[in-house]
Amino acid sequence: EVTGRITYFTMGLPIVLLFVFLGRGLTLEGHEEGIHEYIGVWDMSVLTEKGEVWSTAVTQIFFSLGVTFGIMTAFGSYCPQGSPVVVNCLVISLANSMFSFISGFAVFAALGHLSYESGIPVTDLPYAGFSLVFGTWPVVFGSLPGGEHWVRLLFFDLFLLGIDSAFAFNEAISTVILDTKYFVGTAKWKVHLGICISGWLLSFMYATDAGLNFLDVIDFYINFVMLIVGFCECFAAGWGYGTEKTIAKCGRNAFGAYLCANFGSVALAFGIWFGA
Repeated sequence: EVTGRITYFTMGLPIVLLFVFLGRGLTLEGHEEGIHEYIGVWDMSVLTEKGEVWSTAVTQIFFSLGVTFGIMTAFGSYCPQGSPVVVNCLVISLANSMFSFISGFAVFAALGHLSYESGIPVTDLPYAGFSLVFGTWPVVFGSLPGGEHWVRLLFFDLFLLGIDSAFAFNEAISTVILDTKYFVGTAKWKVHLGICISGWLLSFMYATDAGLNFLDVIDFYINFVMLIVGFCECFAAGWGYGTEKTIAKCGRNAFGAYLCANFGSVALAFGIWFGA
């Protein structure tokens, strides 16, 4: 209950700040070029020529939504019996995707401004991955009058988003631990404290000079593992709960959409990749 109330602030404020940054970005000179590169240029050949974009896209949405990590399972366990499963899934997934989509406008508006200032095309700017946020907006804000205050606000925003992720992972792990017979009667705060200390100790390797290398390696292998885990989780849930119960609970249309999303997406990807 406490973390739930805190999350109203730690998640609500970043949404407000996103629109503040977006509004600021759209006032910068050259933002049009960045926006054009974001949604105005379509190159569908990458779907057949660069196979890694499929796994990268899927695992990105997995990380963003928190699926396959037990996060949604843990949060769902707190919902009352009879909660609208389909509606909850749609609200969460659409809200997450819209947040990411709008964030792209803010980031590429900054890239357009950097391209305007440097005379370098947007596609040739040396920003990718983490530097899309950490390398663009601080540079843009740093060049503006009073920009240091904007930079502070930006990193406070990112800090809040990090806290939200920590809440989610902590809740997923603690829910599983507290459901086991070994921790019956254990105070919840003790379990959370143990998880936080363990995560803090493990995070030290990311603070070294090789931190980004560790992150790339772990991210690369987790990508493929999570794809397999996610497919198996969906298959196991459908198998264990049963077709009849699923249709009775969620409706035939939702059940059909579930099958299409789970199996149809794989078939479509294989068709595009091997049929090209």
